[in-house]
Amino acid sequence: MEADASVDMFSKVLENHLLQTTKLVEEHLDSEIQKLDQMDEDELERLKEKRLEALRKAQQQKQEWLSKGHGEYREIPSERDFFQEVKESKKVVCHFYRDSAFRVAYLGVKSFSLAMPFSFSS
Repeated sequence: MEADASVDMFSKVLENHLLQTTKLVEEHLDSEIQKLDQMDEDELERLKEKRLEALRKAQQQKQEWLSKGHGEYREIPSERDFFQEVKESKKVVCHFYRDSAFRVAYLGVKSFSLAMPFSFSS
């Protein structure tokens, strides 16, 4: 009996919190819609330009990453080349291996398939 009562009380408290959160989100969305409805042509044009600039920057970043080899799976022959590659990027995934390890080929294939989506993401 007491367990059922505490479950009921918990569910009512949870329901209240969900309703309050939903109301807050709805109020925020309503205010954003109202702002958009009240915009004139100049403000809409500024908003459009701001979005286009963000898209240009994202495309530029993508091109920079591609030029640095992001999304590629390749062997780096020397330690010096490795450090040069790593210094030029914020994030790097490395696969160190020995030819004597029998699972290296499998991991290499999987690493290649994982790298491909990142060559086209922003």
